[in-house]
Amino acid sequence: MSLTGATHAATAPPHPSRFSPTGGTATIWQTPTRAASGLARVREASAAELDRWDELISGFWNYRLTHRRSWIESLADAGCGQPLYLVWEKNGAVVGCLPGLLARVGLWRGFGSPLPGWQTVSLGPVFDRRRVSARELVSLLVPYLQLVHGVSYIELMTSDLEPAAMSALGFRGQTVFTYRAPLDPANEQGTFRRLKDSARRNVRRAERLGLVVRFEDDESFVDEHYDQLCEVYLRGGNAVPFTHRRVLECFRHMKRAGFLTAVSVRMPDDTCIATGMFLIDHRELLLWMWAHRTSHRWYRPTELMTWTVMQRALAARCVTFDLMGEGVFKEKFGAVPDVTKHRWVLGKPPWLASLRFWAEHAYRVQQAVRGHLARLVWTATRSLTELVR
Repeated sequence: MSLTGATHAATAPPHPSRFSPTGGTATIWQTPTRAASGLARVREASAAELDRWDELISGFWNYRLTHRRSWIESLADAGCGQPLYLVWEKNGAVVGCLPGLLARVGLWRGFGSPLPGWQTVSLGPVFDRRRVSARELVSLLVPYLQLVHGVSYIELMTSDLEPAAMSALGFRGQTVFTYRAPLDPANEQGTFRRLKDSARRNVRRAERLGLVVRFEDDESFVDEHYDQLCEVYLRGGNAVPFTHRRVLECFRHMKRAGFLTAVSVRMPDDTCIATGMFLIDHRELLLWMWAHRTSHRWYRPTELMTWTVMQRALAARCVTFDLMGEGVFKEKFGAVPDVTKHRWVLGKPPWLASLRFWAEHAYRVQQAVRGHLARLVWTATRSLTELVR
């Protein structure tokens, strides 16, 4: 099914009425679908809309912290690509928004919302489902990105696009697994009881051992956190898929925007044995990343750290906790599998989508090999150090 054929034709109006934030005329694409309820069209956000972007997206039912400008700018400043903020209009009103970044994907130009390696739980369009369908949004988006921005590869990750419609539009889908736990702001003890027995015991045990949880706001935290993350990846035989710069820009932007909860767990002598970065927005708690020192694993600091952050989230009236990704350990916090999210990929030519999934498999194998080699070096270095002592 062609996305640029008669069924989903997209044409530029002769006299665009909006202007891009950079001062040039913004191309606007419109579609004849749903003509009875007015034409829908997609364009870049105006300068005024960018100034109030967070206010704009907050009017839609499915927005998340990652749709905010601060998150997109953290990605851009980490070198992930060039931000692109799109809006859909119908009958003169904005009915949808989509932030993302333009980036090179091998030899091709891609648009990601998000792309892998950005450590972003989800993006995709936010929209008014009473006035516009996901199919209508995406059928406009594809030719706009291909013809205006020269995009050959599109990737969206969200729970809010109907699989049947996306498949009909030529996208290839992949389930993205995560764990999610319910939170009850009105009943902290009830939320605590939802943790597994072993987690509750480890929280109390860590408190008896004198472990201290500290909320951090100094950038020096990032060095310790990243070092611990590297140790965790090496321990699992994997190479680190993100840079120190990515962690630092996330810390800076989220702190500035007021969404960051950075936390460390310390021994009574102030030795830092665990760290984590969590995000709180729109009644949702997000785990970004956590880590702990192998040498202090016996203290089980992660349970105390996470429960302390959950208490802060309950005070902020959060009702859900996304633990971002796999790992049965996360079930300790009352989390259950969530398979509602999908990664949607479209390539032009179509084999680009298949190449993306093969490339991901090859990348994971490469990372595993690099990680195992690094782990061998790390283990040998530790053994030599202990012998010298």
